[in-house]
Amino acid sequence: RVIGSGIVPTAMEMMDGMAINAVETAMNFGYPKDAGAILLIEVDGLIDQVNEDLQKVEDICRQEGSNEIRTASTSWERERLWAGRKGALGAMGVLAPNYYLVDGVVPRTKLLDVLRRVGEVSIDTGLPIANVFHAGDGNLHPCILFDEREPNVLPRVLEAGGQILKACVELGGTLTGEHGV
Repeated sequence: RVIGSGIVPTAMEMMDGMAINAVETAMNFGYPKDAGAILLIEVDGLIDQVNEDLQKVEDICRQEGSNEIRTASTSWERERLWAGRKGALGAMGVLAPNYYLVDGVVPRTKLLDVLRRVGEVSIDTGLPIANVFHAGDGNLHPCILFDEREPNVLPRVLEAGGQILKACVELGGTLTGEHGV
């Protein structure tokens, strides 16, 4: 809805509840631990345009049921909000000793569909999967968490990754949106 409203954010990133838990356990940036997900949205430009875009973004988030909206008013606050997202992959070590990062992309309109499918893959394989992704362009990075010391876990991990990528393609996406194949 944000992009559909005509606003083109500088960045729009998401972390799910499991990723939030990892970040908060490892670094304690003050993200709400009870949130199902957080969406970080950044806009830039001239101050009047930024203020107008900010109001629109906040209105859309409220309409979509956001429990809490935080707006950085200083560069320190902005950096703190972003630091957790930037450190999310490194924080996964508090949840499991290993992770397998999947890189797929779907049209933005299919993000909820692919997240549902990632959740199903997690249940079907018995592997926890934390999600961090670039919501602005539909590029996802599910982190399949595991312990490589567990017997026969690697085939399950690779199967889960394959199922996620297959779902991305079935939903009109591709195997990767950033790194090329």
